[in-house]
Amino acid sequence: MRIPSSQGHLEARLDRPTEPAGIAAVLCHPHPLYGGSLHDGVLDHAARALLGCGVSCLRFNFRGVGASDGRFDGGDGETDDLMDAVAWLRANETPRQLWLAGYSFGAHVVWQALGRGGEADRVLLVAPPVGRMAFAVRRLACPVDVFAGDADEFIDQQALAAWDGVNVHLLAGADHFFVGCGADLERRIELAVG
Repeated sequence: MRIPSSQGHLEARLDRPTEPAGIAAVLCHPHPLYGGSLHDGVLDHAARALLGCGVSCLRFNFRGVGASDGRFDGGDGETDDLMDAVAWLRANETPRQLWLAGYSFGAHVVWQALGRGGEADRVLLVAPPVGRMAFAVRRLACPVDVFAGDADEFIDQQALAAWDGVNVHLLAGADHFFVGCGADLERRIELAVG
């Protein structure tokens, strides 16, 4: 499917659970310049966990990825893409609650959107590259869950441990790509939100 954006259209996919809970989540993929797309395997794990908890999942390609219009914009334009996806979801699905989720670069985009007036009832950040990308200090009124591996080479583990106001779920032995740990990631997400 395609949803309108400031750059034209974004390629997207909406999955609905068999037993809806009135909650919808927008999931943001990893870095476009390193192969990130809505078809990412880690996003598949996150979506499977959320769908199992009754949460609808909207995944989309950032500008310039797949069939999405535009070009990579270093995070700023991708934040606009997220805001466009959220606006579309609110207008067309009218969920009781709206959650934001992102993996790696996608987590960074979610955090940027929240600093630009974006709102969510819950935030899920998977492997946010804390220490590599900017995650400004901010306190949110909603729950913020962070899922990360203790062997993640793209996360400053000290900065993650010092991150105030978030619930950190650390997966032993997991790297940035959750190789061999996808099922564990799903269980952790289900336990956190179920």
